[in-house]
Amino acid sequence: MELQKLFYSPIAWLILIIFSIQSGIALMDMISNYVRSASLGYNNSNITFNIFSGPYGVFSSILRNLYLYIPLLTMGLLSREFGSGSIKLLYSSPISNLQIVLGKFVSMMIVGLAMVLIIFTEVLLGVPAVKDFDLPLVLTGILGIYLVICTYAAIGLFMSSLTTYQIVAAIGTFATLFVLGQVKDVWQDVEFVRDITYWLSISGRSGTLINGLICSEDLLYFILVTGLFIAFTLFRLKGLREKSPSYISFARYLGAFSIVAAIGYVSTLPSLMAYYDSSRTKMNTLTENSQEVISKLKGKIELTTYVNIFDRFYSFGAPIAQKRDMDRYKQYSRFYPNMEFSYKYYYALPIDERSLKSHQSRYEGLTEEQTLEKVCDIYDVNTNKFKPATAYAEEIDLKVELNRMVTTIKTEDGKKINLRLFDDQMVYPDESQITAAFKNLVADLPVVGFVKGHGERDVNDYGSRGYFTITEQKPFRYALKNNGFDFKECELYVPVPKNINILVIADVKTSFSDKELQNLTNYINRGGNLIIACDLKRQENMNPLVDQFGVTFMDGQIVEHNKNYTLDLVTAQPTKSAKELMYHFSQLSDRGGVVSMNGVVGISYKEKKGYSYTPILTSDVVEQQKALDSLGSWNELQTTDFIDDVPQYNPETGETLGALTTALAVTRQVNGKEQKIMILGDADCLSNGELMQQRTGFFAMNYSMVAGMFYWLSDNEVPIDVRRPTPPDDKIYLNKDDVGILKILYKVIIPSLLALCFLFIWLRRKGR
Repeated sequence: MELQKLFYSPIAWLILIIFSIQSGIALMDMISNYVRSASLGYNNSNITFNIFSGPYGVFSSILRNLYLYIPLLTMGLLSREFGSGSIKLLYSSPISNLQIVLGKFVSMMIVGLAMVLIIFTEVLLGVPAVKDFDLPLVLTGILGIYLVICTYAAIGLFMSSLTTYQIVAAIGTFATLFVLGQVKDVWQDVEFVRDITYWLSISGRSGTLINGLICSEDLLYFILVTGLFIAFTLFRLKGLREKSPSYISFARYLGAFSIVAAIGYVSTLPSLMAYYDSSRTKMNTLTENSQEVISKLKGKIELTTYVNIFDRFYSFGAPIAQKRDMDRYKQYSRFYPNMEFSYKYYYALPIDERSLKSHQSRYEGLTEEQTLEKVCDIYDVNTNKFKPATAYAEEIDLKVELNRMVTTIKTEDGKKINLRLFDDQMVYPDESQITAAFKNLVADLPVVGFVKGHGERDVNDYGSRGYFTITEQKPFRYALKNNGFDFKECELYVPVPKNINILVIADVKTSFSDKELQNLTNYINRGGNLIIACDLKRQENMNPLVDQFGVTFMDGQIVEHNKNYTLDLVTAQPTKSAKELMYHFSQLSDRGGVVSMNGVVGISYKEKKGYSYTPILTSDVVEQQKALDSLGSWNELQTTDFIDDVPQYNPETGETLGALTTALAVTRQVNGKEQKIMILGDADCLSNGELMQQRTGFFAMNYSMVAGMFYWLSDNEVPIDVRRPTPPDDKIYLNKDDVGILKILYKVIIPSLLALCFLFIWLRRKGR
């Protein structure tokens, strides 16, 4: 009977028609973008996910508007019975309250199924239109939409039981959906309540499903909330029929809510969760390398986050954001549930000069305590929650962490490692940095030794020539410290410590003594890995270091034609062999990146027995040669002033023309292990200034070269390789004309067919 009422009603058909138009428009807009992109010659990837899933996909668009449809369908389910008096006929018939409620709810489930079938019909387009269409991913997303429809329907059914006015029921449903969408931000500073309100929130619940991940917590949420509102509806009908006292009715509602809240809370425990990743590339799951690291953890892992209210990243760890912050570790707790999270709040002035000046200008004339009161008032938090940074001095040196938000990961046996936020667009550490932190707790990772004593580049130098950025610049994502490496400074007048796995010698200004050379030779003979980075006018001091490998730093420097820049700036590109040796260089090349080398010495070599040689970077960019009709690059021996003078290639002076090596990898077998040596013609390419330098006209990715180089030298240990298989759905088989036809199909033909179905049913009913 309820199905007849719904499908005889013009409202249900009108909603189906509008829903089909809206979903069709969303789908065709996404497909049109990809067809246009393919026509323009751009490469597309992961098309299935990008069209249907993610925050901007078709499913997200449908979910954003779904709350507009369901209240209009459910508003008359029971309020119509109360308003017309037909509820008395239902009460007098031989059916129970449960049968009444379930009959109406199942009818809404069938209507929801009709809406989902419309979506599925549109999805069928993607199967032949997209190469290697990821159907399981899309079906999981459709399941998520259907569960949301059923949950909305249960809420609407209950609201319809509270009033005789259908419009009031619709408004009540809208209001309830709004509250359930916003409740996750309520009472987030109360620990136990925080978990309940965050779990109750319907906002984003289907996000994991439309992204291809089925989680037991999310499935239970939809089942429990749907069951809760069906139970509320039963209590409402029971109360009306029995005229129960108010306290009994209240006890029923409270009991049902308590049971659902308890089950829901238990379902959030990581040890009880189950997952299924339906995406082809398992994009919602930790990579195998990360899983291997996590499998080695033992005992309880404590993650303590220290949050400074004066830090510009305070909002990332504020009480209201705690649950969102914990969600970043869900993929890890999925494989290792024994993790405990805690948050500690403090106040301290920023360390870096820029942030400090900004802070002082905003709170000029106030003491730290007065500033705390003012900022707490702005954020609407209690000042008692915050302690001075010194209160945690026994746990962590927050000053060393620049008084920023930092998370300490601690094992049961007392090992600790810090995880930080970064000064880039992503801000949060990604899987590579998080896994590297865990790996530091379960394995002995490489130690990098930086040689000093002869004017080498200094890891503590903040200036443009220093190496502070690549070693311990904490807010820099690609710093060694943030990717699993430890490092120390050392001098060669004593033997190289045995725990050093990689030795860096960069820009030696004075010659090594015989004893120092012997200690270096001893390190090399034991099979230690090595970086030797030369610079302009340092060939005399550094050639003795590389001579034993058959390598020579060439006289002069390499020059290269780069539009609008002086010729001493070389935009080195990775060789084919480099891409095979280190995947980072392949990614660098795919993104159109280069390695900027401002003043680089050429590298030549004569192969020696036992050694293998692989050019990593070379000058002489072919594309620029053609565009500028120039000689490309050569080894300049005469010009030294590149501002006032323009160098000219002169073969008579011994200058070498063509692609010249600027980075060389040398390997050999020592004691059953492959020894790896990276030789660079430019020490500046690793410097603070060059890593942070931005130039118009090309995309310098020196940080990617640093990551690739140390990944290779650490025998592929760190930085952690978190690559995933490349999604094969990278081509769409439609053209502009096809899109025009499909737009007519989804915007006109399908809605018209639904309208004809309604007219047929209506006319047939009228005829009867």
